[in-house]
Amino acid sequence: MKVFNMRPAFHGYSSSSIVAWYYERAWNTLTGAKRAIVARAVDLYLQEIVPEHRTIRFNVPENLEDGDQFLECNKKNIKIIDDFFADNSVRSKHFRDNMEIFVARAIDQIFETGICEILKQKLFPEAVIPYTEDQLDNLLVETNSSYTEAVNECVRVFRNGLSDDTNEELEILESKLLSARELLDKNVGVIENELTRRKEKK
Repeated sequence: MKVFNMRPAFHGYSSSSIVAWYYERAWNTLTGAKRAIVARAVDLYLQEIVPEHRTIRFNVPENLEDGDQFLECNKKNIKIIDDFFADNSVRSKHFRDNMEIFVARAIDQIFETGICEILKQKLFPEAVIPYTEDQLDNLLVETNSSYTEAVNECVRVFRNGLSDDTNEELEILESKLLSARELLDKNVGVIENELTRRKEKK
């Protein structure tokens, strides 16, 4: 969805911080999003974690067909999830249940954001260093395109200072700069890998 396109590059973010960004973004821009995300996350959690291994006591309506009971329980569960993201001590308590993963899956199932793929790369990165000429050419083209786009956006936004720019414009610029930095980091990684390889050959 467009509302999630203007995301940071998440350089240096923890996995829970990445999920929190999507959670808050959905909540702040889409009516009813938080209610839907929490309901789905709770369903996933209860389906997959057996009672004896749960550390979180979610609220479940006695009558699943009672709309009022559902809304009341959902309201209480929203507070549990909100506290999870807001309070490190609460997050630590529930760490072994990987609650942020259930929230991420709920977000992805509802909004198709790609957050689960982002977390996969964050938690289990595929360190692919380009070696061939074609791979290096592709990396160069991608880096040049991203860098040029970021610089052009800087020129547009920085003109007349930042006071006349909206939060959305600044967030877009930040995202483009972080994306460009990630690609530059990849280029640095290629050079470092080659230098390491040469040292090991000696």
